[in-house]
Amino acid sequence: MKRLEVKVTVGLLLGLGLAYLVLGIVIVTTSEASPRTLLLPVASVVLGGLVAGGLVLRMPSARFFGFAVTALLALLHAFLLLASAVLWFKVFSGLLAAGYVYAWVLLNSAPVRRHLLGDAA
Repeated sequence: MKRLEVKVTVGLLLGLGLAYLVLGIVIVTTSEASPRTLLLPVASVVLGGLVAGGLVLRMPSARFFGFAVTALLALLHAFLLLASAVLWFKVFSGLLAAGYVYAWVLLNSAPVRRHLLGDAA
């Protein structure tokens, strides 16, 4: 895994999910929120981890699965941005949505395609 774009994409997919999980843990521990609040953050870590693992293992199907995952999570965070009443949650959701959009763009970049498909890309 030599290419910088691949490393950044893997880092974004894992880091954004983990940041969302940390926010969920903070919400659950500081308020009377249900532990079910952690369902979406855990799902984002798992899905991002699957895509990142596929990129590391050079699985071409991981790129298309990554498109679906990043689009879904960017849309989720855009809706959370609109629905939130707390300013910090709005800022956090906006940053996460932008991060997932950037990961989507990187999945479509030539270095990632060359990493997965070799010289055929």
